[in-house]
Amino acid sequence: MYRSVITQALILRRLSRERAYFFARQVKVLFGGKLRRRKFDNQAVELFVQCALLNRMIQSGKPESYKVEI
Repeated sequence: MYRSVITQALILRRLSRERAYFFARQVKVLFGGKLRRRKFDNQAVELFVQCALLNRMIQSGKPESYKVEI
C-alpha cells in the first residue's frame, strides 16, 4: 500500500514535468524563443499574453462534451 502511493506520486510528478516541458516547447514554436521587450515588467506582460493566447488556442480545439441520456 505505502509503496504504491509513493509510486503514484512519482508518476504524477514526472507527468507534470512532461506537461510543463510540452507547454514551454509549444510557446517557443508558436511565438519564437525570445522575448522582445527589454524591461522585466514588460517581459512578464508579454509572457502572460502569450500564455493567454496559447490557452485560448487549446480551448478552441477541444470538443464540447455533454451528458448523453440513455
